Order: sequence, then C-alpha cells, then structure tokens
Amino acid sequence: MVLNTLVLKITGKAFDEGPWLLEKYVSILKTLSEKYKLVVITGGGRLARHYIDMARNIGVVSNYWLDLIGIDVSRLNALLLIASMEGRAYPKPYESLSELLSALPYSNVLVAGGLIPGQSTASVAVQSAEAVGARVLYYFSAIGYVYDKDPVKHVDAQPFKEITATRLKEILAQKQLPGEYALIDDKALDMAVRSGIEIRLIFFKHPEKIFESLNGLNPGTRILPE
Repeated sequence: MVLNTLVLKITGKAFDEGPWLLEKYVSILKTLSEKYKLVVITGGGRLARHYIDMARNIGVVSNYWLDLIGIDVSRLNALLLIASMEGRAYPKPYESLSELLSALPYSNVLVAGGLIPGQSTASVAVQSAEAVGARVLYYFSAIGYVYDKDPVKHVDAQPFKEITATRLKEILAQKQLPGEYALIDDKALDMAVRSGIEIRLIFFKHPEKIFESLNGLNPGTRILPE
C-alpha cells in the first residue's frame, strides 16, 4: 500500500512550551504515521533566538553565520521529534530536498529544520511540499487565524476563514499585523502560489485540530495559492 504524504510545519514556539505540548505532537505524529507518510519541518523557537542574540553580543555580524546557528537549533528540535518516533522516522534531519526524496520511499516520518542560510523554515516547508507533490501544507502556527488588522490593538479586527496568498502579502506589507505573522514570509507565500500549495493554519497549542482539517473542517485560516 502506498501511503499519501502529509507535510506539516511546526512553529518553534511549540518547543518553547515544554513537554506537555510536545507530548501531544508526538502522540499525533505517531497516530498520523499509521495512515500517512509524514514530512515535518520544525522552527528554531526561543533557543534559536537566544543563540543568535548571544552570537551578536560577542561580535558576530555575518547573517550567514547567524543563519547557520538558527538552522542547527531548528535541526536539534527536529532531532528531538525523530528520537521520539520509536523507529518510525528517518534517523537524522534531512538536509536537502534530494535527501528527502531519496529517503521518502523507505521512511514513514521525515523531519527537517532549516536547510540553507537565507531561507526560512516556512519556505523549507513549502519547498518540501512541492518536492513530494503535496497540495496542502498544514502549518501549526503562532497564530490560528489571519486577521485584517492587529486583533490586540483593534477590537473590531476580523479573522479570515480564507484568504489568498497575494492578499496576505498586501496586508503584511502594510505592517498592520503582529510580529508573529512574519513567520509566513513573502518568499514562502510566493512559492506557495507558484506551486499551487494551500497553507492551512492551525493554532500551535491545539495540534489535535489537524484531524478536523483532515476531515474537511477549517479550524483556522486557509491561505489559498492565488
């Protein structure tokens, strides 16, 4: 039996919350891996920011080196998930799309952090989805919905159940939204449009809602590739 492939992006914030939340993710990934092949991309979270800030404080100014530090921390988060999969996962974070494609026929779970300097893990997730032929990216994000403006500052802010990637780029350019929205950067949105990949946001503290999404419901915002 050939399993369908799901591509999941997990914000680094999930790794900042402690074991209670990671245990949820591990349980969900194990359950999903019984029915699907999984490609999972992890962010770096607070630990990556800590090391990048420390590097800056000791005089590192090159974005190349700062990016490499962030990539290695995101791979540490990836390795944490790999270790929890009890043999279901490819035994190291994949470091290129060619490695992903080579390992995919032999592993039910493949996990990565960052791939190359200058590229966000959101972009890695979209490219990974493109590489394996997935049409949807399930994004466990710091936000559950895209709003028309900052909901913290504006009580009348309205959430979108659906929005096009092009419209979201316009909203981001107006800088009316909280910093968390920067987790979905322009490059990732451009690649999603190019590849026809829909991004489905799921609030990262409720990873179980992926089952709602898989059953045709919409627990967050759907970002359409238009």
